[in-house]
Amino acid sequence: MDFGTKLRLLREEEGDTQARLAEKLKVAQSTVAQWEAGMRRPSAEAVVAVARCFDTSADFLLGLVDERLRLVPYYKDLSESEQTFMQAYAQLSADRKNAVGEIVRLFLEGEA
Repeated sequence: MDFGTKLRLLREEEGDTQARLAEKLKVAQSTVAQWEAGMRRPSAEAVVAVARCFDTSADFLLGLVDERLRLVPYYKDLSESEQTFMQAYAQLSADRKNAVGEIVRLFLEGEA
């Protein structure tokens, strides 16, 4: 499924019109229509804005992963670098997530 199709499905799932989504993203309604129709590709900044708008990952929107990750509500309150870390962490295997957890635990113990 391409970006435009995913965008349309997410927009419709949220009950938004193209005009309303365009307003949220601060772009023209015709831009959203062109993205959905595959006539125009969004910039990297636009992909990030769409991902944030729908609480999902840019990787999902771009077809790099098939599973849609719903980001937890506090995610929007994180800095950009924290958000980038969380997106990368979410894609790790369980073993690697455990390894990261162990590293964080060791760092926290070192600060005590």
